[in-house]
Amino acid sequence: MENKKEMQKIFFKENKNEISIAVLVIILLVISPMLSEFFLSSSNILNLLRQTAYTAIAAIGMYFVILIGGIDLSIGSTIQIVGMVSIIMLNRGYSMGFTIISILLLSVGCGAVNGVLVTYGKLQPFVVTLVMKEIMAGIVLITTGGASISGQSVPESFMIIGTGYIGIVPIPVIIMILVFIAAFFVMKKMTYGRQLFVCGSNKRAAYNSGVNVRLIQISAYVLCSVCASVSGLLIVARTGAFQPSTTGQGATGMEMNAIAAVVIGGATLAGGVGTVTGTMLGALLYGILANLFPLIGVSSYLQQLIQGLIILFAVIISVKDSQSVIQRMKVRLRNQ
Repeated sequence: MENKKEMQKIFFKENKNEISIAVLVIILLVISPMLSEFFLSSSNILNLLRQTAYTAIAAIGMYFVILIGGIDLSIGSTIQIVGMVSIIMLNRGYSMGFTIISILLLSVGCGAVNGVLVTYGKLQPFVVTLVMKEIMAGIVLITTGGASISGQSVPESFMIIGTGYIGIVPIPVIIMILVFIAAFFVMKKMTYGRQLFVCGSNKRAAYNSGVNVRLIQISAYVLCSVCASVSGLLIVARTGAFQPSTTGQGATGMEMNAIAAVVIGGATLAGGVGTVTGTMLGALLYGILANLFPLIGVSSYLQQLIQGLIILFAVIISVKDSQSVIQRMKVRLRNQ
């Protein structure tokens, strides 16, 4: 009996952040009917899950980068360039399979460039990815002239990816679940997941342990870019067209949404702390708030203010948590 209670204490202590977010989600779901009669309608719930899927997939990619102590501000522009290239290729008659493979290879290249510049160039991730964001946004605007691209030749099979259902569940939600399961398996069962944690916690210790730190760092940026491209493909498949007008305004803003989801989920910007489950719950909580605000009449300006304050609060909490982690590590090293 005592062992069981001790195990429960350990479980709640190790998962207190995920449990806290899950409780907040439940509270919001309980009080939402009092705030808006439309929130729990089946059509709105499906729309909420679909919108959350875009953010959650991108956030899982961002999680890998933040876990190693980096950041990627270019994923919004990656999503934009993915949308543009995919529509252009499909309009020119390329098959859906070849287009998707090409897009994934393009995203691997974008992520590799970020990773190589950060790792071998010894440049700050913030600066590198911010510059890459502007470069890709510029490419999109030069290519399109700022005009939208209609998808008159986009096949129905491609559109189904963004608009279709399996049973009653939207396909983007199914893809989100599959991405989550894959990421969860990598972090829990594979050596690579442990190497990501070690590189984020202490790069020198990771290097001395025989971990190829440079390769791990580059791979994290590649995974982030690939996840962004999957999100981008789902977004463009839903509309069947490409609209670059938001590119000049910080791409789609997805980078901030993804960072918010990861940080709200318990990850620290210093690296070495965070879970995939926390990231998913963070994306869900962020998605619920973004969906609920318009329904209760909160203006878009006030929404940005509230969302910014949420991110700031989460960052402050993450900094405190990371400091406590560092202190605990120092104590352990002294005892050894």
